[in-house]
Amino acid sequence: MVDSYILCLETSGPQCSVALSYNGSCISEEVTEDAWHHSQYLTTHIQKCLEQVDKTLQDIHAVAVSHGPGSYTGLRVGASTAKGICYALDVPLISIGTLRIIAQPWVSDIESDIKVLSTIDARRDEIYYNIYDSKLKALTDTQAHVLTVTSFEEYIDTGLIVAGDGADKTKKLHSSICLEAFTYKQSYPSARYMTQLSHNKLKSGQVEDIAYYSPFYMKPPNITTRKKPLF
Repeated sequence: MVDSYILCLETSGPQCSVALSYNGSCISEEVTEDAWHHSQYLTTHIQKCLEQVDKTLQDIHAVAVSHGPGSYTGLRVGASTAKGICYALDVPLISIGTLRIIAQPWVSDIESDIKVLSTIDARRDEIYYNIYDSKLKALTDTQAHVLTVTSFEEYIDTGLIVAGDGADKTKKLHSSICLEAFTYKQSYPSARYMTQLSHNKLKSGQVEDIAYYSPFYMKPPNITTRKKPLF
């Protein structure tokens, strides 16, 4: 495929964002700062992104969605919307890992030895993380980690850019040695940073089976039991 328009949906984090890409470049974008209202804004963001560049859903060649980990509800909203569009248009579905999306904006400016620690804030002192090199190659599997003052000290000599919404938490708990060696970038995943990643996947044929696709939740949802009777 020479030319491609890809609709990118990011719903794993607190912000809901949509981007439209043309051959890997972002040509329109909508982001809401109103946290955790994905179901309210997602479809209107899609419509606005298309209207900005005078396109319709029929012009789309694929849909990309954030794969997780992240918000259980947000991931389900994104996946169901993406699958619905793909079924209706008969176009491929592409998934992009959320930690890779978070790392994407930081890898282009780093020196070859420095790594990006991509983080998602989990419960209490825990984060979900993965570590990427300057080529955006994952150096670990996606893992859950309970932070301590010595977390990731093995990277002090090479340095780390700690990105994502777990960056501030990590900085707060780190020792003074880590604080001197690492750079902390509190940030959120954005559909803008899915555009090139999804284009590369589409070119190489890395698409999902729409019927069986499910997001990567990492852990089951945190559902509490109602203590008071309904009646």
